[in-house]
Amino acid sequence: MKEFLRRTISAIFLVVLIIGVSLLPDLLFFAVITLFFSLAAWEMAKLIGGREGFVYLAVINFLLLFFSLRFGFFSYGVLMVIFMSSFYSLLFTGKSDVNGFVKDISASLLPPLILSPTLFHIFPIWAKGKFFFYLLIVIISIADTAAYLFGMRFGKHRIYPAASPNKSWEGFFAALIFGTLSGLFGLFLHIKPFPLLVIGFITTLFAQLSDPFESLFKRAAHMKDSSHLIPGHGGVLDRIDSYILGAPVFYYLLVWFLK
Repeated sequence: MKEFLRRTISAIFLVVLIIGVSLLPDLLFFAVITLFFSLAAWEMAKLIGGREGFVYLAVINFLLLFFSLRFGFFSYGVLMVIFMSSFYSLLFTGKSDVNGFVKDISASLLPPLILSPTLFHIFPIWAKGKFFFYLLIVIISIADTAAYLFGMRFGKHRIYPAASPNKSWEGFFAALIFGTLSGLFGLFLHIKPFPLLVIGFITTLFAQLSDPFESLFKRAAHMKDSSHLIPGHGGVLDRIDSYILGAPVFYYLLVWFLK
């Protein structure tokens, strides 16, 4: 009960924070969201186990890859990220100490590759209208809450014991049901109910897949949370894990149904 209360208070604070950030001018909103994802990249690199220099390089590579996606020179961005990681590796591990090289190079490359596409798809969602952005948050937040509550109360059949010990089929199906229905909050956007239910269902499905995927990094690092920045919720990465796949899928569903 104490853990649930702490998570609830933190969740309310996060919702208020997100609404406050969304009221900022577009440029400041983009800057804050980019900073948020940069912290997530830093946390993921720490979980992978890269040495300090490579953890900071992960953030630099994340920004390089994201801006290359944002401004249409993705191929150059990928080449630059590979060059930066290769050069840094040779400079600091290639002379004498190759212990930990695989973790170092993984830490510098994986967070940018995993997180930059997510952030890249959030901006066009916002460009369609901030209420589409709110709808994405509503669908994923309600689905995650349903998964947590039903899993805690009724969860008996584990899905991914090694990756996410607390994830149960009961919580998963509760997330699908409530996430699908929460898509109907988009009725005020003048979208018909059926497309909204499809958007809610598929977005929730992919969000529920990306959550345990992120958990694999924590389990491999023998960590419960990605960090302790947010009381009751862990780190930034713990808060955006459902969006890794959820946000891109949500965007393409919007494109399909609103064309």
